[in-house]
Amino acid sequence: MKFPHTQLKYQRVEAEIRQLVHTLPIGAKLPAERDLAVSYDCNFLTVRKALKRLVDDRIIVRRVGSGTFIERHPAEDAGNSVSSPKENRVSILVYQGSNAYAYRLLQAIAHAGMEQKLDLRSTWVRNFDDETLTQVAALKKDSSVALVIPWFPPEMGNEVRRFVMNCPLPVSLPQIFPGLEKNCFEQLDVFAKSSMTTTVEDTCRYYQKLGHQRIALIGPDSANDAILQSKISGYVHYSSRENIPSLFGLVAPGAQAMDQLVERWKAFRGDLAVISYDDEHALRFMTAMHKVGLKAPTDYSIMGYNDTEGSRYSDPPLTTVHQNFDYIAHWLLKNAMALSKGQTCQSTQTPRLQMLVRDTCGGRDKITEAFCAQFQYINITVESGLHHKAPVEEFSEATASAELQATGTA
Repeated sequence: MKFPHTQLKYQRVEAEIRQLVHTLPIGAKLPAERDLAVSYDCNFLTVRKALKRLVDDRIIVRRVGSGTFIERHPAEDAGNSVSSPKENRVSILVYQGSNAYAYRLLQAIAHAGMEQKLDLRSTWVRNFDDETLTQVAALKKDSSVALVIPWFPPEMGNEVRRFVMNCPLPVSLPQIFPGLEKNCFEQLDVFAKSSMTTTVEDTCRYYQKLGHQRIALIGPDSANDAILQSKISGYVHYSSRENIPSLFGLVAPGAQAMDQLVERWKAFRGDLAVISYDDEHALRFMTAMHKVGLKAPTDYSIMGYNDTEGSRYSDPPLTTVHQNFDYIAHWLLKNAMALSKGQTCQSTQTPRLQMLVRDTCGGRDKITEAFCAQFQYINITVESGLHHKAPVEEFSEATASAELQATGTA
């Protein structure tokens, strides 16, 4: 995001962070200053100056060795950048245990809310059951007109579907459920030929053009994950069409399952290119490979998906496909407001995604303009200037809640 007036940059960043604070629940942990600086395309000193204003207003609190946490939400009459009528109030249901992808999307939702002049509120939810329906009833009483669920664990799909069908407020969703097509931010035909499918095909093509013939797909062992099924579909279509062997690695959470997969695949050293479901699985795979003495890109190639903070600071920095968070956030909120009026407002066309070529895929020196022109669904950018540092702690409600309990303010 670019700011037209350099002299007002810290004020604009402050406004963005204030909206982000309103979008996150009390107790949530903000990302590090340098990560905010990357998100807002500015110097970390600009972010520090903006954060100081929020510290002075007692909206956020710094805890040495722990991070920066949301102490309270800004009052609308005390510098909050959103002063919109209550019919524009949208609540965000933030699932406890949200991952780095979910946090990036929440940040984009905060920015989109400012652009659309919406009053965004948020609340933690542990599940999508009757207790959460009671929370939503309170949000409705507090003038919220619609809800957004930006992310939920794939295994909770059936629970989310039941929740939406019984919810007292209309809900904008990040994916399609049968019978709830109007709730998705994308139209059915757009979601059906999702960029997940086409992007996986393009990433397979990318690896082939780098000279790889053994291309694998890794991800969660989750039968109910619609996104995973879409990616598997794209992978199978491509491997069948190009007559290359299919190699899947669907793993359970935890180090043991990934270690076992790596033990089976280490024999492919020097002849393995991996497409990951997301950055998290890619980083887990890299960690497991490192345990057996193998490293990207010399022994294997790998790329993630979502461009979370961890991908920038892994060793080496992870090649990844940048998810268009602004696009998703824009349409999630647009459809939420339309649903509140008994209408729909869904995306009719997905944008091209961007592959950020870093160090783990081995393609840096082979990317030319002619090379990039061969891809239909992704734009390819070679990133430079990334340096490894200690892993960034991912956004975690559990961490924030523990900190609050430790200080007696939970």
